[in-house]
Amino acid sequence: MEQQVMSAALPMLIIGLGWTGQFLAELMIALQINYAATTRDGRNNTIAWSLPGNCSQTIDVSNLPFARTVLVTFPVMQGECMTALIEAYRLQHKQASQWILLSSTRPFVGNPANRHTPLDRSKDTGRMAAEDIVIQRGGTVLHLSGLWGGERQPKNWVPRFPTTEAIHNKLLNRQLHLIHGKDVARAILAVHDQFKRGERWVITDNTCYDWIRLFLKWGSKEQIEIARDLAQNDKECHQALGEGTLEDIIRCGGVKPRLDSTEFWETFQLQPTEYLKIE
Repeated sequence: MEQQVMSAALPMLIIGLGWTGQFLAELMIALQINYAATTRDGRNNTIAWSLPGNCSQTIDVSNLPFARTVLVTFPVMQGECMTALIEAYRLQHKQASQWILLSSTRPFVGNPANRHTPLDRSKDTGRMAAEDIVIQRGGTVLHLSGLWGGERQPKNWVPRFPTTEAIHNKLLNRQLHLIHGKDVARAILAVHDQFKRGERWVITDNTCYDWIRLFLKWGSKEQIEIARDLAQNDKECHQALGEGTLEDIIRCGGVKPRLDSTEFWETFQLQPTEYLKIE
């Protein structure tokens, strides 16, 4: 994909084009909004650039153009690297940008949980220090739920859970929260246009999906047999799911979203448009 021609007043720099960036680039091209993007190897007319592993020295950002918004699509695993990047970019261009850092909903473990729920820092995979830096410096962190679209299809995730233990866990935690790449792109552009300093946002499609339904539709014969056996004979699963077949359990409902992203969509006056069809 070729990026738009850069201008002096570049709206957005996408650091790490990647999977999410491709959806965003497609939307910006459709809307005729200029952008620049980086990849490690400079493919498809992007800028060849990568964040160094050691940030003890000044980061070279001399080939990164100034943009009103800088989007970092990948986890920055050291807080000092995030600080060094923001500072180097500000010094290079002698003006400040709006910073957006993408993250996951992993640390939001409450039931229910929204953007105001305290983070469970025991779930940190190394990225929280950089997120804290972005917040402290007036940026925004977008916590995205399960990403799907294009080559990322939930039906292909089902085979990843072949064991009794894995299926047991899914029967007890039935909610699958998703957000499509197209809606991620719309969300990022909305934040860019209506920037709120120092905020975290949880982003889902405002609903959830039932892992039991996914197993019945896309699971193997063996997976479905394991799920049926657990629902009937495992004390913990039977207590959680109740009486009846898996089909009966689905018809009874009871699966409600654990993650609440209502405030994001209302604040930015958007609605999700892409929903998973389990058929």
